[in-house]
Amino acid sequence: MPRLTSATRSARRGQILAAAASCFAGTGYHATTMADVAARAGVSKGTPYLYFASKQALFLALHDEWDCGLSDQVEQAIRALPDSRRSSPRQVLRTVAVVVGQYATAHAETCRVLLEAGTLAAYDPQIAAAVRASRARTHRRLEELFAAGVAAGEWPADTDPALQARLFTASLEGLMSHWHLTPGSFSWEAAATALTEGRWSAATGLDQCP
Repeated sequence: MPRLTSATRSARRGQILAAAASCFAGTGYHATTMADVAARAGVSKGTPYLYFASKQALFLALHDEWDCGLSDQVEQAIRALPDSRRSSPRQVLRTVAVVVGQYATAHAETCRVLLEAGTLAAYDPQIAAAVRASRARTHRRLEELFAAGVAAGEWPADTDPALQARLFTASLEGLMSHWHLTPGSFSWEAAATALTEGRWSAATGLDQCP
């Protein structure tokens, strides 16, 4: 049998990852089998195992791919900001929120799958470790951003950067969940502005409750 080129192997790996995202999004992690992934990818049942040792490894690869891709998009967007906006922690934070929304809608199936990661982490130690590591990296960078914003006078002096980082990520995850339930039900641009400027009631309509 001829040996596959590295380009062919890379393309096949991507094909299997895409198939896995589609299967996980359609039936959930636990109901999906590696045979389902192979069938969706149009390859033999044993082929996915040439690239991923298990369904768990496949899920973790999707998780890593999402993290790396999103991180790259955020960095590119920040670098593209004018100097006046890039020097403002508040504007940088707003850019982060906008890019997360754009990335989530552009990679809807993978996003929907990875929203399940928090639940799976309660039962799977390896998935839990990946989720914790990812969140720790994110929170560390957001804490630094909030701390810089406090120092620059963009947020009140008594702002807790660690708490704000967690509230920010929890809000984004909640927005992604709402988006998948009702796509197009809100503007990511408006949500990003509300998250960074504190205009929660204007964004959610909660101020209209009797």
